[in-house]
Amino acid sequence: MARKSNDNKQQRILDAAVVEIAQHGYYHTTVARIAARAGVADGTIYLYFKNKEELLLRLFERAMERFSHEGRERLAAVATAREKLTGIVDLHLSLVGEDRDLAIITQVELRHSLHVLAHLSRTLVGDYLEVLTRVIEQGQAEGEFRRDLEPTFVAKAVFGVLDEMATDWVLSRRNTRLAGRAPAVTDFLLSGLLAPSDSD
Repeated sequence: MARKSNDNKQQRILDAAVVEIAQHGYYHTTVARIAARAGVADGTIYLYFKNKEELLLRLFERAMERFSHEGRERLAAVATAREKLTGIVDLHLSLVGEDRDLAIITQVELRHSLHVLAHLSRTLVGDYLEVLTRVIEQGQAEGEFRRDLEPTFVAKAVFGVLDEMATDWVLSRRNTRLAGRAPAVTDFLLSGLLAPSDSD
């Protein structure tokens, strides 16, 4: 029972951090402000996180854990690389677009620290790129995707397009659904990936 209570308290701290950092920015958000929103004492936060940077990293990790969980389910439900790529695009834009506060953190606030970016690129983003690379390799093996493209390069390009679409959505502050862009993004990516047919 105590473990569940501790987990709930940690989640409350993370949820409070999302709102505070999105509203005030990482550098202007204090531990005291996060604690007040979470309804805990300032010192309680240090029972779970060494410092504010670790808290920021945990926010991104939590978001990526959800993406990985739902992504595995989607990839398991489809067979072809084309279907998998379509599912990844849709999931990426859907999850980012459903929580603007969290999107501000992942697309803007995380970019202020080279140390944080280096850590993420070695771990969570690296895992994401590996999944994309495998999908590209599958598509090439199926004859669906062009074989003259290096899979890791393509994976980074796909991630770059998705990342830029999410950042543009956050910075534009337009009241639009990011997920609504998924079909156009998928068409754009496939236009450069699909192998020419024998009739071309």
